[in-house]
Amino acid sequence: MPSTFTIAFPLGVTIGKWTRAFEERHPDVELQVVRMELADQRKTLDDGEADMAFVREPLDTEGLHVIPLYDENIVAVMNHEHLLTLEEHLFSADIADVTRIDGEGSETLIRRVAAGDGIAVLPQSVAKAFRRKDVVAMLLEDAEPSRIALAWPRDSQHPLIDEFIGIVRGRSAHSSRNPDVAAGEAAKRKEAEQRKADKLKAGRQASAKEAAAKRKKAGPQIRRRARRGGA
Repeated sequence: MPSTFTIAFPLGVTIGKWTRAFEERHPDVELQVVRMELADQRKTLDDGEADMAFVREPLDTEGLHVIPLYDENIVAVMNHEHLLTLEEHLFSADIADVTRIDGEGSETLIRRVAAGDGIAVLPQSVAKAFRRKDVVAMLLEDAEPSRIALAWPRDSQHPLIDEFIGIVRGRSAHSSRNPDVAAGEAAKRKEAEQRKADKLKAGRQASAKEAAAKRKKAGPQIRRRARRGGA
């Protein structure tokens, strides 16, 4: 069993419940959890900096296994006194002519939004990571959601990958697809089969001994009857 397992994730993706479950099941493995920039998602996996990664699509998935996990709302982030905050619902057309500040979520970007330099369009969880009183995040009703997935290289042979997939999918520690549990269950099945075979063999041996004893006991009687018949 490897001594380390590395998981990478981008800003806004919360993975604590899965990493805690992994650590509980594998206390002998050092779990390394690392933050990565969106621009480095593919590089992180290609360079072996992580065994698996939670990724935010779009992403070049050539040569990767990818399991879609969930979708996340997109919000428009703006100064709390921006005129758009008066809208009850916000759509893409409403921000078409508004100055946009592009880039990943960061303290610098949010400071520019707070200063009134423009609005930013971000995944909701990213906006929450930089929450402040002078900035408002409004749901962009018709925006395509941000999709989160779990990815790893197709040629990876790390034995703990299937275990982590099971944790993310909600497989219990007692599931037969858990490698350790599966091995234990296989050993128990083999032991039960051996006990059954031994019991069957013992039964056959007992039956053979009983039959032999009956034949031995019946032998003199048969010979006596044979002699009387001959007389």
